[in-house]
Amino acid sequence: MSTISVTVDQTDNALMLVEWLKNIRFVKKVDVRIDVSSKRGNAEKIQKMLDSMKSKHLFADIADPVAYQKQMRDEWERN
Repeated sequence: MSTISVTVDQTDNALMLVEWLKNIRFVKKVDVRIDVSSKRGNAEKIQKMLDSMKSKHLFADIADPVAYQKQMRDEWERN
């Protein structure tokens, strides 16, 4: 049996790597040591922003969604 040690720059990336490793059939055990002083990525900030957008009914003023999408496509073709 062999052991590999990996250092990852952000906690979010470390947790993602752990999940990948656990899904590899020949990986027998995954030990995780997270330095609590290490800076976390921006996943929490993005999630907070998405949560704040959920309650805002961003497209509530669109009466005809099909016409709105057609207008958007027409604008893309002009640019």
